[in-house]
Amino acid sequence: MTVDLLGTELSPSEQRLLAVYEELKALCDEDLPPNAHAGVRASLALMHNVVNGLALEYEHLTDLGA
Repeated sequence: MTVDLLGTELSPSEQRLLAVYEELKALCDEDLPPNAHAGVRASLALMHNVVNGLALEYEHLTDLGA
């Protein structure tokens, strides 16, 4: 993705933030130890606020199982 939901070009920092968010979503689907899974889900919730606030992604946490 090279533009946000408003059509503005993503900055390098925004691209990195979105990549972190996508990686956390992928990690939530992995078979992790309980403490790691809980930490990843908590981190995903925080990053969800970041990417939604920057209009980089729009989805509900319940759709992600978080």
